[in-house]
Amino acid sequence: MAAMNSGLRSFVKSELERYRLALEDYILETAPARAEGVPSELFESMEYSLRAGGKRLRPALCLAAAKRSGVDEKKAMPMALGLEMLHTATLIHDDLPCMDDDDMRRGKPSNHAKFGETLALLAGDALFVQSLEFPMANLTGIEPKNVLRAMHIFAKAIGPSGVCGGQVLDIDAAKAAGEQDYVRRIAKLKTGALIQAAVLTGAALGGAKETLLARYADYAAHLGSAFQIVDDILDVTSTAEELGKTPGKDERDGKLTHVTVYGIERAREMAAEESEAARAALDGVLPQDDFLMLLPEYLVHRSK
Repeated sequence: MAAMNSGLRSFVKSELERYRLALEDYILETAPARAEGVPSELFESMEYSLRAGGKRLRPALCLAAAKRSGVDEKKAMPMALGLEMLHTATLIHDDLPCMDDDDMRRGKPSNHAKFGETLALLAGDALFVQSLEFPMANLTGIEPKNVLRAMHIFAKAIGPSGVCGGQVLDIDAAKAAGEQDYVRRIAKLKTGALIQAAVLTGAALGGAKETLLARYADYAAHLGSAFQIVDDILDVTSTAEELGKTPGKDERDGKLTHVTVYGIERAREMAAEESEAARAALDGVLPQDDFLMLLPEYLVHRSK
């Protein structure tokens, strides 16, 4: 794969920033409606983590896929926010003492470190549910059958055969004895399922045919794999300031990662291979200089 030139890198970076700002504006805009009927302390805990920053990658993928399927980005924004709510919920729960036990997230105290374990658990639960309720109530001007298809994709991704299943595999690594690709199974569910859902929900809102959805699914699966591999690499090569969370913690806790299983050099090779496979999945569907085509390599060379 030829190295991405500075102009293309700047383009991808600017698009990610545009999507990030649009999502954060929408979070602020919809806060009053989302707070209705919610106890103030619970909403404060939910919003603390939802507004904590981050790359907002999953909303960007959803909005980009929606646009390429003929849906205006503003109409798809409720789905994008639902994805970010869900992602935020998983981070709140992931940091809990009963899970990964981390007191720092995105450069700030984790939700439970600030609000206590009970409220953090409930804030995560509330965001899980609201991530489904909010899009269903606010996806207007889109064919109902397309909304239903998108929501089914989303619900399946966050359930026992998706994010929740991946978390179970992650905390029960003892079962991995003799299974070389166990770490890849974890990544496919814990990280990849939601990244795949982000792309597929956006495309589904525009009524993309099953053949095209299959191409997008292949793209997103490889993209999610590359993203997680790089995340594992950064966990052992970056500082707390760069990561916004505790570095090296997975290895200290005996967690399986692509680095601990395959070594850092092979992990880098795998990330590049997955990036190329993601691009190949959409070859002929999108132009080579399209944002979604350039994104895999950009993410492989990210520093945080």
